[in-house]
Amino acid sequence: MAAVASVYLVQDSGWMEPFYTDPASSFRPLVKALIAASDAGGETVVASFDQDGQVPGRRSPNVVYRGADDPAAIARAVDSIEPARQRDGHLADADFDGALVGGVQTILDGQPGIVWMITNNRNSPGNSQRVTENTRDFATRLGSSAALPAIVSYPVRMPVRGKLYEANGLIIYGIAYGNAAATELERITHAPALTRLFSDPAVQLKPLDQARLSFLPERSATPGLHVSRGPQGGLVFDGVPGGTPSVVSIEGALRSDFYPHVIDRARLSLGWVPPEGGGPALEATIAPDQLTALQPEQAENGVTLSLHVPAIDRAPGIAGWLQKDVVLHGTLRIALSGVGLSLSDGFQQKMAQIAAMDQLPSVFFADRSVSAATTDLPVTLIVRFSAWPLILGLGGIAAALVLLLALLALLLAPRQHAVTLAGQVRRIRLRPFERREITLPGGRTFTVRGRLFGRPGIVERSGDTAR
Repeated sequence: MAAVASVYLVQDSGWMEPFYTDPASSFRPLVKALIAASDAGGETVVASFDQDGQVPGRRSPNVVYRGADDPAAIARAVDSIEPARQRDGHLADADFDGALVGGVQTILDGQPGIVWMITNNRNSPGNSQRVTENTRDFATRLGSSAALPAIVSYPVRMPVRGKLYEANGLIIYGIAYGNAAATELERITHAPALTRLFSDPAVQLKPLDQARLSFLPERSATPGLHVSRGPQGGLVFDGVPGGTPSVVSIEGALRSDFYPHVIDRARLSLGWVPPEGGGPALEATIAPDQLTALQPEQAENGVTLSLHVPAIDRAPGIAGWLQKDVVLHGTLRIALSGVGLSLSDGFQQKMAQIAAMDQLPSVFFADRSVSAATTDLPVTLIVRFSAWPLILGLGGIAAALVLLLALLALLLAPRQHAVTLAGQVRRIRLRPFERREITLPGGRTFTVRGRLFGRPGIVERSGDTAR
């Protein structure tokens, strides 16, 4: 986990008045819970925002806490935020652009970080009456900025009534500045702490060309193959036969976590992406190859993934004989083309309770411009080799050793020989290379030496002559 800073920009302009003044408001507890549940491991910054230059003696964003994760100090900082007023006593206006730019350039100092904006989603700099247009323009800049690779939101229904205004809810934006922050935002939005805080998943606003699909394996269609889910939703294929080309297939369900988008239609294709270091080329197919009316958090059942695996051989030499398996890594890339997306009815009904749909920023409707998307599934292939070659090899070595020992035993066994010593024939039992001294009655002494092949050698010791 890469530690990145977290900046919490809490809107304190006029239209936020009921969230602060309604005695029954749960606004401040929500902000504190959000900060506690979304810690990204780096510095925590809490700041209020309105429109820079309107509130005497301070800038916007106005930092009220900066430091390590300290729940008590953070709670005091959140409690200190009140609706801001201008010099003339009027409530301050809201400038989303200025708040985000200030959060990135001044607070983050251009370093990667996650900016959380807690807002009523009404952008009105200079008391502009073009509220809807200003909010949409802000969202358009969010969607078009390459420096902001990931954006999520949490619409929250919270009916409040203040002394001046009333509201039905608010929207929390999670905006990643930099790729490291995007990775951390992805982790945080799926972590238990944040998923318990909100009743619905995070609304994925950007990127929309990375479809949130997961494959849930149910059974293997290939004998001897075991499939399970690995870390980060990946797949582990255990039991791919080695040494021969094979086709391995699994059946399961394709689940969409593309909340709140309905995949009205899409064509599916499946490809294999080897790791950076290279690897064998695999062919991959998916059936069926069409999706229609797939609701978020629902699954398409009866989906089959097939991999055409080339022959994976053992390592050369003795090491290969002892090798039981080879582990290969790669990625299955599910590509969606001809995509048609729409917002689910349930989401639209919820948003209608918070704000009119025509007041939502355009980033909520970016699905209308999406025509293709991909999702990557990490895959581990465990190629198993048959033990028979090793068994046969070891059996052959054992048989050769037994044969060799038997031959040695046979060659080195004692043998019966008839030797002639000084004209006398003697029978003697000798092993190969064994020496024996024989002294005849006349006093003559002979050394008889057994040989591996042929008759024994005889040496007469009388006068140190051999014959």
